[in-house]
Amino acid sequence: MKKSFYLTFLILLLFSCTNTKPDSESSLRKQAKDIAVKYIADKFDEPKEIIEKDGKITITENHTNFILKESKHITYTIDPSKIYTGLIDDDDEKDAIISITSFTGNFIEMPEHLILINTDGKLMLNRAIESYMKIMGIKERIITAEIPTRSPNSPLRDCSVCKEIVKYQFKTGDLIRME
Repeated sequence: MKKSFYLTFLILLLFSCTNTKPDSESSLRKQAKDIAVKYIADKFDEPKEIIEKDGKITITENHTNFILKESKHITYTIDPSKIYTGLIDDDDEKDAIISITSFTGNFIEMPEHLILINTDGKLMLNRAIESYMKIMGIKERIITAEIPTRSPNSPLRDCSVCKEIVKYQFKTGDLIRME
């Protein structure tokens, strides 16, 4: 009797110590990815989604366009490693920023950054920003980004001296550059 009591007690203790709550960080990242996929899919008549082994998602038009050359098709790529979470607005719920890369044929277009604000436990698209900035992280309501100081067409666009680290704050729905 004692052994069965101890065994039952031990099993209940083990089950009570396990975390049955879903990981909020992974849930937030999944929500952000789903919103980005829907945002891009809405730009196409027949979206075709390809998920690569490393988790990158490529979305393009599924039907063939006989008027434009194949090299003129627009392709969007979502890289799950470019989802950044943290506090952005004034509440205490984690928000997210996801960067989307687009290509016309083999040429890279201006990236889009979706700012997703957590409202009532769900992420909602607040703003889409087209910019060559590279988001580096979110910490203490400050968004750190790297922006090029040269034109994308300049041969010096990728030099380390030709980039600037900028800090932004999200106030009243706008990104405000901090000095």
